Amino acid sequence: MSRRRFFDRHAPAWDSEETARREVDLQRVVDEADLRQGDCVLDVGTGTGVLLSHILRRIGPEGRLLAVDISRAMLSQARRKAGRRNVVFVEADVHHLCTREARFDRVICNAAFPHFEDRELGLREMVRALRPAGILVISHPIGREAVNARHREAGGPVGEDRVPPPLAMSQLLSQVGLQDIAIIDQPEFYLARAQRPT
Repeated sequence: MSRRRFFDRHAPAWDSEETARREVDLQRVVDEADLRQGDCVLDVGTGTGVLLSHILRRIGPEGRLLAVDISRAMLSQARRKAGRRNVVFVEADVHHLCTREARFDRVICNAAFPHFEDRELGLREMVRALRPAGILVISHPIGREAVNARHREAGGPVGEDRVPPPLAMSQLLSQVGLQDIAIIDQPEFYLARAQRPT
């Protein structure tokens, strides 16, 4: 089974584990991304759209949001949550993003990075989409070890998908030309943040 089919299959029940605590952690992701009114944001691996409301509140009606996912079924779930005209949904693979260079103020990749088949290529595509001084955020609000354990348990196409430890992630981000790298690796919250040079 491919990753695309795996996520299509699990999309209808994906949000069943959402909790009040998760909402607090998702808000923390958006806080760490330092979103501003009017920002143009790319949400890579938007899934069922768990971050959409948090992003939209922060960027306001003048902001723009492009939500991208490889799974059509996940995007179908996400569309139901949008309710706003300043969101565009696109079915696309992170390795071949359908966007112009240097278009976004922020690129957020929440709970998706371990699933990239070619992490360096995926990162380079996300960096390409960032404007100079733009910020990339990679997050896993349940924490690195919890994500890795879940993937081991799930098996199949995601069984070996892992969140890199801080040093490895820092090296990857540096390798693709990002700077001001900061990584939070707490038991219940993981986030990497870096900036495209001006």
